[in-house]
Amino acid sequence: MATATGLMKEMSGVLGNFVIAHRGNKVFLKNRPQRSKKPLTALALEKRVKFGLGGKIAGKISSIEEIKQFWKGDPEKNNTGYNRLFHANHGQFDVENFSGKIILSDRGRLEVVNPLVKIEEWGLAISCDSFKSADAEKRVPAKFIRASGIIILKNPITDGAKDYDFMTFRTDVSAVMEGEKFSAEVKYLGGDLIRFNDYAVKKAFAVFITCNGEWELTDISGTVESDLSDNSGSVEGEGADI
Repeated sequence: MATATGLMKEMSGVLGNFVIAHRGNKVFLKNRPQRSKKPLTALALEKRVKFGLGGKIAGKISSIEEIKQFWKGDPEKNNTGYNRLFHANHGQFDVENFSGKIILSDRGRLEVVNPLVKIEEWGLAISCDSFKSADAEKRVPAKFIRASGIIILKNPITDGAKDYDFMTFRTDVSAVMEGEKFSAEVKYLGGDLIRFNDYAVKKAFAVFITCNGEWELTDISGTVESDLSDNSGSVEGEGADI
């Protein structure tokens, strides 16, 4: 892989047998890979599935603006926020048995007491008993709080639906009330309740986020997950921090 120069620095994509790739502030020229005619091995197929799932998860998380802002890239290291999300989530979740985890936050210091993310028959419920940033400088300006996250859906009960799918969500914004319980109505961004109910198996992952009076983000919690729903939409137990 070589550094692109001249007019090539202004281009991107495929050019003959070469690919022009932008990484941060640098542009690289590399050979276009040739497709192998050999059938893929079981291990190669498994790796392809994990790679594809990791990309889909990273893409869905990146679509939630308030979470995306906590995953900023590092141009000096040619590392984008999407790359960071992909590496954090690659191989972490198994879509076949719905085991593992999804990472929505890797550096937040918002401490949440008794967080609950629960899948009910009527939709998703999110709450916590109280919250407080471990960073005093972030605690003072925090004026509002909301929760955001992703739901993974599997086993469609309607014809024509994908084998598995994603929905993103966020709650309404609530004024920060120190020492009081937080709960808010959930708004579904990647679908609606009809789509939510089109699948028999569901699992949700969420984070709690605070912002100041100018709506600038101040802090984020660790990832909280729901239990796995069964075919009726009920779950056993409550959410737990990752």
